Amino acid sequence: MAVNIYRNPFILGLWAPTYLLVGTVAITNDFLMGAMFIMATLALLGAYVTEFPIVSGLYPNEVVHKVAVSSLLGIVFGLVLWALSLLVTGPEQGADSAPPSTAGKFLVTWMAISLPAYLAMVYMIRGLNKRDLEEEHRIRTEKKKNRKGGGPPIMNRDRF
Repeated sequence: MAVNIYRNPFILGLWAPTYLLVGTVAITNDFLMGAMFIMATLALLGAYVTEFPIVSGLYPNEVVHKVAVSSLLGIVFGLVLWALSLLVTGPEQGADSAPPSTAGKFLVTWMAISLPAYLAMVYMIRGLNKRDLEEEHRIRTEKKKNRKGGGPPIMNRDRF
């Protein structure tokens, strides 16, 4: 059996840290940019839920969904780590003799959100590789075709 490197979870898992590089730039620069990054990630999830194709193909769309989910999980885990560090060390008492550099803050932020995101991405891609996406898509379109009406019971899609 030949291994497809384009479906290897450890290689595809690298998309989450790559995506989070942009998120780290946004988070470390400005709070509004960080909020916009999170909202854009939520928009990717919304596109997946409404079955809007972001990229061509079923598998790449699933990978985009997994990247968005794992990135949000990484951001939440990073915030939890930050809150725990504040609980352990306490609030900042005056100025440090050697404050961390901008590059140091960037690297620590990126590592804190990327490591859990990578692990979540690998786990989710392993589960994705076991699914039959074409069959799921066929069932979904069949159900969508058989659905009658989209609004109140008095309305039909054929006529009003």
